[in-house]
Amino acid sequence: MSQKLWSHGAAAVKTENMPPARDSHRWIVFGIISSIYFLVYFHRVSTSVITPDLLATFQTDATALGFMSSMYFYVYAFEQPLVGYLVDRLGPRRVIFLWTLIAALGCLIFGFAPTIGWASVGRAVIGFGVGGVYVPALKAFSQWFEKKEFSTMVGLFLAAGNMGALVATTPLVWMAQAYGWRVSFQLIAGITVILALAVFSLTRDYTRVQLPVDPSGASESTSPRKASPSIVSVLISFRFWVYGSLFFGIAGTFITLQGLWATPYLMSRFGVELAHASKINMLIPLGFIAGSPLWGWLGNRIFRNKVTLLICLLVIMTTMWAGLTISFVPWGITGVMIVMFVIGGTVGGLFTILWTLVRESTPGSVLGLTTGLLNPFPMLGIAVFQFWTGAIINRVGQVNGIYPPGAYRNAFSLCLAVSVGCLVIALLAGKKLSRND
Repeated sequence: MSQKLWSHGAAAVKTENMPPARDSHRWIVFGIISSIYFLVYFHRVSTSVITPDLLATFQTDATALGFMSSMYFYVYAFEQPLVGYLVDRLGPRRVIFLWTLIAALGCLIFGFAPTIGWASVGRAVIGFGVGGVYVPALKAFSQWFEKKEFSTMVGLFLAAGNMGALVATTPLVWMAQAYGWRVSFQLIAGITVILALAVFSLTRDYTRVQLPVDPSGASESTSPRKASPSIVSVLISFRFWVYGSLFFGIAGTFITLQGLWATPYLMSRFGVELAHASKINMLIPLGFIAGSPLWGWLGNRIFRNKVTLLICLLVIMTTMWAGLTISFVPWGITGVMIVMFVIGGTVGGLFTILWTLVRESTPGSVLGLTTGLLNPFPMLGIAVFQFWTGAIINRVGQVNGIYPPGAYRNAFSLCLAVSVGCLVIALLAGKKLSRND
């Protein structure tokens, strides 16, 4: 059953979701949901730049602060199957509205938190709330936009999210300095409520035009239907585990670099200051912002077989990891800057193409559930690789108060091995994945 479900997914999507190509309302749907997704990425990295303020306010230590920040990822990851299930039954609009209101509540709890414990609760509620945006968004876009447009729209959507990651750096620092971190998050809560009301009042879920009644008296409602695909049929699918493995490896290594080790690696290898290294690190999300829509557009217009494009991007990513690991990057710090930009752009393309393949091989009736079951893989990958790379770096130990460049190269060797593994998986599974591409 599972192989039938996935192998005939493209045909199922085509018949179930026939988007109104000239309906301008789809752009309202895309614009408002993208604005909310901007906040999803904002919250994902926002605590890093206000860490000194949080340590001073709560008189706490790095361990407690790390636990507080991690609550976002754990809650976000484990709720995704529930979100996917509800999206298929309630529709994207209702789920995004309710979950965005929950995120606003989390911002208020965080902004008014009297202790680090309450701040952790607020962070968890934020994670739960923003966890109900991505899966419903993909479901909505699959309905409102045509198949040939989907890659481009996912790329633009991911780019909008990474704009939030950029705003959560220097602009958030300025805002926190001007108003304080508490007031800043209280203001963000107000903006979140406005966006929740906008998605509820200004958007609508796509509904198919009813087919005319058959002269013989038979209708769509009376025609026999196959049983709805179940969670079991998704979980035993070959495609599901291939996509899940790729999401796990690609996202886990990428966010580990961007969100944890890129800045200290630059400081250690080139002796630059924190501010300088942080600015160079911004090239990674900038590359992601540029690469997501670009590779999505190329996937729609140039590459007929998206699996071929997926493999090409994995080759590029593996080459970049090899450069960081073996340190054969030419031109010194300029060469590393280019590598970081290329990594960001390549991973942006990989995410866009992967989600497009998921959409094209999954029936609309179970698209939300499938997306919800796949979406925890990136978050779990981040948690696993941040831990293991940290353990590898710690084995080398500090020299004069900092970790030497060799410690980071050892950690990047794990990321290189994972990248090679993802490439091998894509090569071995390529024929089956492209069967209906």
